Amino acid sequence: MLTIECPSGVGYEVEVTAGLLSKCNLQDEIFLYTCHIVREDASLLYGFDSLEGRTLFKEIIKVNGLGPKAAMAVLSSFSVEDFVFAIINEQSNNLLKIPGVGKKTAERMIVELKDRLSKLNFANTVKTADNDVKLADGFILDEALGALVGLGYKENIALMHIKQVYTEGMDTRTVIVRALASISRSKQ
Repeated sequence: MLTIECPSGVGYEVEVTAGLLSKCNLQDEIFLYTCHIVREDASLLYGFDSLEGRTLFKEIIKVNGLGPKAAMAVLSSFSVEDFVFAIINEQSNNLLKIPGVGKKTAERMIVELKDRLSKLNFANTVKTADNDVKLADGFILDEALGALVGLGYKENIALMHIKQVYTEGMDTRTVIVRALASISRSKQ
């Protein structure tokens, strides 16, 4: 667990993976992507050193029976690329290395995550048994769609404009800016 200290003097406890914690030194200034989860009895922050890590965390907690604790165990046991590789290639035996994950849970993770993870873009490629395979740029498109919906645009309208402007290799910021311009032109 890390404590984020704000200039105002307020500190926030953030759960992080074991790998990230081992890289941090006292008084280091670091950048974290966070996920805030509010439960009936707690308000919890989870921190990640990459956008891919946070996205994977959000996908894992959608699996029936898995919560934030299990998702953090996954991300402490595997790199993003290695976990995606294990899921896409249905390597349930590799998933048994995760604390608290048994055979049934490993199989459920594969069933529920395989299609979703194959649509996301984790560093553009993920190793598979057949060599490196390009994944869809779904990660970037998903982030852009979330941003436009957050700005108040209807999901179907935002998605239509994102698809019109997107070309392979664009970053999320560029997709958002171009989609906003496209939306603006269509209103004239």
